[in-house]
Amino acid sequence: RVALCTSVALGAVLRGSNEVVEQGNVTAQQFAFLRSASNSTGGPPDCGDKYDKLPDFTKEYGATLANTVCTHPGYKSACQVFDDTLQCWFRKMVTGHCDDLPSMFKKRNKDLVKSCNDPDTDHLDIWQSHFSDAEKSYWRSTYKAQAEDSKLFDTMNKLMPKQLLCSTLHVVDDKCVKYSAVRTQAAR
Repeated sequence: RVALCTSVALGAVLRGSNEVVEQGNVTAQQFAFLRSASNSTGGPPDCGDKYDKLPDFTKEYGATLANTVCTHPGYKSACQVFDDTLQCWFRKMVTGHCDDLPSMFKKRNKDLVKSCNDPDTDHLDIWQSHFSDAEKSYWRSTYKAQAEDSKLFDTMNKLMPKQLLCSTLHVVDDKCVKYSAVRTQAAR
């Protein structure tokens, strides 16, 4: 419910409307935060400069990302609102070859998919249980640095951190996109 209200509020903010607050679907404080995020001077995010030169299946893979990590009903709307930003993060990862991080698909995929789909598992559980030290370093130097310069990235990280972390690990585990869709089946 919170994610849905937040998504509706963000959409209203981007349209310049106050109707969401007036209807009582989101607190004035949440609305003020979203309004300030949308009016920020942060520039557009860096989505990577070589994405158009990648194979077509890379774009197909990106299209499956939100459907894979946005399984909780409360976050489907948020993922729709932030799909372009999620796709930007995906493109940034792919054009940088995921910093050549090794895939850990065989080791963690079954537990990762379970954790990412479990509404009782939060982003800190994903961070502590599934990220390697090298992946944490990559996240901090790439995504967090991007979020400092882009309010879109910063806001997405605040509203749907679990989905961001899950998408990051899926992309790394799929060898920075060697497949046409996110692999969610347990390794055999």
